[in-house]
Amino acid sequence: MRLAVLLALAACHGPALPAVPGQGGPAWIELQSEHFTVWTDASRSRATTLIRELEHLRQVVLGVGFAGTRFEDRSFVLALRDAEEVGVFVPEQFVAFAFYGGPLRQSGIVLPADAADNDVITHELVHVISFNVIRNQPRWFAEGLAKFFETVNIDPDAANGDVGQPNPSIVAQLRMTAPTPSAKVFACDAYACMDDLYYATAWAIFAYLANTYPKELIAYARRIDELPPNASARAWTEVFPTLTPDKLDHEVRKWLRYGKHTVWKFDVELRQWPVTERVLRDADVYAARAVLRQRFARPGAPEPPELALALAADATHLIAQLVKVAYTNAIDLDLAKRVAAAHPDDWRAWWLVALGASWQGEEAKRAWERACALPNAAADWCRR
Repeated sequence: MRLAVLLALAACHGPALPAVPGQGGPAWIELQSEHFTVWTDASRSRATTLIRELEHLRQVVLGVGFAGTRFEDRSFVLALRDAEEVGVFVPEQFVAFAFYGGPLRQSGIVLPADAADNDVITHELVHVISFNVIRNQPRWFAEGLAKFFETVNIDPDAANGDVGQPNPSIVAQLRMTAPTPSAKVFACDAYACMDDLYYATAWAIFAYLANTYPKELIAYARRIDELPPNASARAWTEVFPTLTPDKLDHEVRKWLRYGKHTVWKFDVELRQWPVTERVLRDADVYAARAVLRQRFARPGAPEPPELALALAADATHLIAQLVKVAYTNAIDLDLAKRVAAAHPDDWRAWWLVALGASWQGEEAKRAWERACALPNAAADWCRR
């Protein structure tokens, strides 16, 4: 009876979603490459193309924008089959989104698998990579950087490409409608103020600085990571002391009309990575939907019914238990040990054991040692 009630609640939890595979819904698969784990209910051919595009774009973005940076984390990608399905979970102004950390303690991307252009994929991928390199990014900087890289162009046959080409639609928009004042853009840190003009202005500010003050822009990126979180205003004053908001607004508007845009050329030999595949279970699908519900849940919101359904199907489901902890901040030690036994090669399972042991005693110490001996364990946690 309890399972039937949960199924009914899940069906009524917002707009209609396809049924899970065990209830007659579309099949879900997992594709895993060196740097990405993709869960999707799109076709296998689309998923294969997507994971190849992700690996190629990662190679280009890292090589061009973050040369010399080592980023070996595997990102978790939820590629829902279309924008309508994504829209069930995310605010209406977003087509896709990226996240870093959170309940999964992993970087990730949520996107519609049927996105016609690579712009959406590139934008979110830049977020994932840049968050690992520059942790304390103010919102405008993160969005401006991602918009700047959206137009990266790759010619796999010629093994070269370019980045920095302005998006014609954004330039046309900003010539017809004045950019949002920079002071307002810098202060915006909520979804409500992040409209199309906000994104266009964030791109304009970033692109202006990249073309006019490239060394200072790099220094600013370095400085915001040296300072405590939310100290980006101080970093700006230190690095750009003469660019007051009024002057910045004037210079950006002038640059949009008369300034030059540098297009950076690059050579790249795209590498092909092997990909493994497995069929996902109902518990996986429910857990994925619980992740999405939690990401945009209001403070104090109850656990989504999909979470209970995932755990009812598999009490040791790692992702579901990580989401559960986001609501409860606790886990029973015996249960955590069962999760770790089911997922011994994932450092997050041992993190759950340490949490279950209240971070104290030999149990927690052994869990910490086991976790930190695994590849890709969180460096911040392991430095404790």
